Amino acid sequence: MPELPEVETIRRGLVEYLPGRVLADVEVRLPKLVKNVEISAFSHILSGQHFTDVRRLGKILILDFQTHSVLVRLGMTGQLTFRDPEKLDNNEFSISPLTGLQRAHGQFAPDKHTHIILHMQDNTSLCYRDIRQFGKWYLYKSEHLRDSPELNSLGPDPFSEEYTLASLAQNLKKTSRAVKIALLDQAVVAGLGNIYADEVLFASCIQPTRAAASLTDAEIEAVFVNIKQILLSAIANRGTTFSDYRDANGEKGENVGNLKVYGRGGEKCLTCGTELLKGRIGGRSCVWCPQCQH
Repeated sequence: MPELPEVETIRRGLVEYLPGRVLADVEVRLPKLVKNVEISAFSHILSGQHFTDVRRLGKILILDFQTHSVLVRLGMTGQLTFRDPEKLDNNEFSISPLTGLQRAHGQFAPDKHTHIILHMQDNTSLCYRDIRQFGKWYLYKSEHLRDSPELNSLGPDPFSEEYTLASLAQNLKKTSRAVKIALLDQAVVAGLGNIYADEVLFASCIQPTRAAASLTDAEIEAVFVNIKQILLSAIANRGTTFSDYRDANGEKGENVGNLKVYGRGGEKCLTCGTELLKGRIGGRSCVWCPQCQH
């Protein structure tokens, strides 16, 4: 599932293309993806509006128009790419070794997995492709956006003014859940998923099964600092691609080589050489070093 660095990479790509373009019409091929309005209203309200901005909060992408905004949750396999008819499509696909699912490379023509297409007046388009169909789209008036359930339930985004050491400490110290599970809670901090929670805990030398409330002030400060540093590094590398994630141009992220533990269960720790453990905590997969993390 795309996490904060992947969604931010997509945002940075789309903001180069979308603002100022006019939406001609909306093609929704899979109505169940649009959650809070009728498809006819979704298309009618947006058609003819200008894109004004592309933003992000946590893992949620926000497409701003003149009077409304669209929230996009990419789910497990969602891909949101810009398509220019003057460029050649790349219709080559490969099979993911992890999911067994078909994935595309680069700009590609809409196919059976392309479920929503925003057509622009200049014949460019924004294509949403989602093999597993877990993505969700919401439409809100601009003035109602911040109070939407999807955004109102989120904790501080690591790149917002609300993200402070005090706020993180308060959220962690009040829960007895395993710290790995606490960090995955979007009400604690918005944007972390399995990949970066594992990486943050390794960098902070904290075993993922530790109760969040047991962390010392120094350990919480390490988590606070490492969240931003690891996310920034991943953004600089355009996100992490294991299987389906692609940026706004349909290209893979390059951060896999920087991962210290995630996806490396059974391999040797890059710091101490101990075999990395792999297990499940609260139903979520997890990888950690029994020597470096305590």
